[in-house]
Amino acid sequence: MSSSVLPFGLLTLGQSPRIDVSPTFDAILGDEAAYGQAGALDGKSLDEIRSLGPGPGETGIETRLADGTAVMLSRRKLLPLLAGQGKRLALGCRHVVLLCSGAFPELRRPDIPLVEPVVLVRGIIKTLARGKTLGVVGPASDMAEAPEQWRAYARNVVTAAASPYGGDIRMVTQAAMAAESQGAHVLLLDDMGFTMEHAAAARSGVGIPVICATTATAGLMKEMV
Repeated sequence: MSSSVLPFGLLTLGQSPRIDVSPTFDAILGDEAAYGQAGALDGKSLDEIRSLGPGPGETGIETRLADGTAVMLSRRKLLPLLAGQGKRLALGCRHVVLLCSGAFPELRRPDIPLVEPVVLVRGIIKTLARGKTLGVVGPASDMAEAPEQWRAYARNVVTAAASPYGGDIRMVTQAAMAAESQGAHVLLLDDMGFTMEHAAAARSGVGIPVICATTATAGLMKEMV
């Protein structure tokens, strides 16, 4: 494989570059911080982005535009764009890392060498939260489905909403404390928008282990180099 091929490509649901999370990847990867970036919404106008919003009765997915604005998207409308950008990244990267902690089985295809954070995080949570109560912190739009998504990996699941997109970082501390007050033994920051700073803010308010999907994924990437 050509030496010009990068080890990783970061594939985001919104727009690249993800300057909010790239400092976390840079800090953990260190000298191995060589990666490309692409987003499903790259090059899209505001009108085009609005047309990708969820329809009536459809649960939206929250992500970030290049200017930091949070937007809600339809998963169904997003998938073809995401797959196209994943294929483009694969032309110059050995691995395509999905910047989303949700499951996207539609992207598991031969032309996209996909690294799914959710697979890694599930293993961590199964190890730490087996027989215990898991606290999940993430955007409000994700919290209704979180108990169903994570109950196979913990005895019980509680949730508290906090978005990493454009909000006060203290909201993450408050959400972590709310989850702990509901009996959580382990806390998961379940969004790839959460950074090292968000994880530190969560840990400052609780006395339980805090797993951040973003930092866990960056740690795996460092091992893969």
